[in-house]
Amino acid sequence: MNRKIILHLICVIAGVTGLAILLSGGVSFLMKDRLNDSITLSLTGLILFLSALCGGLLTRTKSTAERQFGFREGFAIVALGWLVVSITGSLPFIVTADMHWYDALFETASGFSTTDASVIDSTLTLRNGSSLPNGVESLPYGVLFWRSLTNWLGGMGIVVLTIAILPLLNIGGQTLFNAETTGVKSSDSKIAPRIASSAKILWLLYLGMTAVQVVFLLLGGMPFFDSICHSFGTIATGGFSTKQNSIAYYNSAYIDTVITIFMFLAGCNFLLHIRLFSGKFLAFWKDEEFRIYLYILLFATTVITLYLTFSSTITDPVAKVPLYHNFWNSLRIASFQCVSIMTSTGFSTGDYCSWPTVTGIILFLLMFPGGCGGSTSGGLKCVRGILLFKHSVTEVRRCIFPHLIPDVRLNGVRLENNVIQRTLGFAILYFCIFLVFACLISLLCPMAEMDFATALSASLSCLSNIGPGFGNIGPSYSFGWITPAAKVLLSFEMIVGRLELFTILVLFLPSFWKK
Repeated sequence: MNRKIILHLICVIAGVTGLAILLSGGVSFLMKDRLNDSITLSLTGLILFLSALCGGLLTRTKSTAERQFGFREGFAIVALGWLVVSITGSLPFIVTADMHWYDALFETASGFSTTDASVIDSTLTLRNGSSLPNGVESLPYGVLFWRSLTNWLGGMGIVVLTIAILPLLNIGGQTLFNAETTGVKSSDSKIAPRIASSAKILWLLYLGMTAVQVVFLLLGGMPFFDSICHSFGTIATGGFSTKQNSIAYYNSAYIDTVITIFMFLAGCNFLLHIRLFSGKFLAFWKDEEFRIYLYILLFATTVITLYLTFSSTITDPVAKVPLYHNFWNSLRIASFQCVSIMTSTGFSTGDYCSWPTVTGIILFLLMFPGGCGGSTSGGLKCVRGILLFKHSVTEVRRCIFPHLIPDVRLNGVRLENNVIQRTLGFAILYFCIFLVFACLISLLCPMAEMDFATALSASLSCLSNIGPGFGNIGPSYSFGWITPAAKVLLSFEMIVGRLELFTILVLFLPSFWKK
């Protein structure tokens, strides 16, 4: 294994993180934070960047042969790179916000993995023994910006961003791209002939969608700083907000609608957006996965809207008005929450744990499929659900026709058997990890607070990168009360979920490290 190139590229990734923290320090100065906070944040980014630069110079490769690496190095770079950025990215929370290292690690891992599981609220105890009286709103602007920026960088992938600059280092990035964007890939999924060009196109589209949403939020009266931070969280399907009450703080139908639309778009395959801009106007409707994604959301939204409309016990927690017989208000809240949960964004406009039981079950089930493959959302992805369903139907038919040749198709294209096997393996691992982590955090947390619903939803929300769950981690609560050991464990689960299991789990195979 080429350990030198692994260390070199991890230093490059750490250097990108340092520059991002340095940018947050500049925002801190512009937003007129306390001078000490601005200087501390800027120095943290500068020291990290210079340290990464020194490490990169010491491990730089001189010949073309030394720059070559295969799939083992690719998996190691991506997996270790994400662990490194989660650790180094926690520094602003430690040195500026004075958080404990395990709280800072949890918040950073949640940010980069776009999970939106937060420990920050008014009950969080800092290292000096004090607390944040207004929760997340008590943090300096620079830290708030860094918190949202981790969402944005993690959404498209900090390694994909690195791939865009790898040509400057004369290093190829196909292996890294495959390692970070694991999943079901079709033969027509290539965006550009060169992988670095594909990465640049993806990031330009990502940046463009973010900028457009900022404009729409500004038109709705949201402050400029909040518009940027919430756009970061929306397009990345990350869900970090600058307000403790999330989007419910604004109590605006316009803002709810804008964010709902952009969450939906972020949950679509980005390749479809590129095809649309290329003049293929029917690209979305021709895509089988997109249609299933749309149908699931329409069904869930319709059912929950009807339940909220005809339930006399549900009250809008912000406007304090009953939702009973108020169809449009129910539709607004139901559509927002369904899209937020299914795309794994995690924004909220109310406490859905107080809704009728049926609506809670529907929202819980939406945590599994996630958005489309090739999007910034988490979960199993709709494409895997489609393949699993079709494969199951085929196996049922084989009970009658034992010699039937499997013919599972996606968008009319027959898929190879190894694609189906990989999907089955992913689904089995997904549910096993979900249950194992639920058991582990139940053992690590107080039994009175970590009940059955809380344990299951905590594990599922972190593995699917959703954030808020049910029980004691619902939208009205945070993860701040769980034990430090459980926070570290869930931080790891969030990264495993973001990298879609295989990229991290492959490191635990003894054969991976053998020659």
